[in-house]
Amino acid sequence: MNDDIENLSELRVLIVDDSVDAATSLSYLLQMIGCKTAVAFGGEMGIRVGELFQPSLVFLDLNMPGHDGCEVLARARKLQGRITHALFVCLTATGTLEDEERCLAAGFDHFIRKPLEPGVLSDLLLKARARQASVAAGWWSPDAAPAQAPAQLSEDDAGRPDELPC
Repeated sequence: MNDDIENLSELRVLIVDDSVDAATSLSYLLQMIGCKTAVAFGGEMGIRVGELFQPSLVFLDLNMPGHDGCEVLARARKLQGRITHALFVCLTATGTLEDEERCLAAGFDHFIRKPLEPGVLSDLLLKARARQASVAAGWWSPDAAPAQAPAQLSEDDAGRPDELPC
């Protein structure tokens, strides 16, 4: 993990994945570094939990029974509260280039193929914390935000474009 990760106690992260093991493992990891987490094991439950939990960062699996990640994202963006400003990350094991294009067009902030690398997770947490601070200060608005933030590559990321932030 990045040494810059601190003060994560106010960062609320929702993980929506039909894989119980994947969702709970990520939740435990995030809790260990100070985040508050909630987990939902399907799209409909993810929408309900998101509305109550009001996360700043949401990890959504793409291929779930019932509602896929793009459908959940569209419904979550219509909710009220902090979730409307959340950083949404599509985290999937089977994503194709077409899936990536569809997800980014649907409004995901990032598209990540599993496994989630520690450096990428660190970058996402920092971006979510920065967005949360900007929203709290009244500096951030979805209309003013770029559609897609530029990828930040480190030397460790070279040669692994399929696992980099969008």
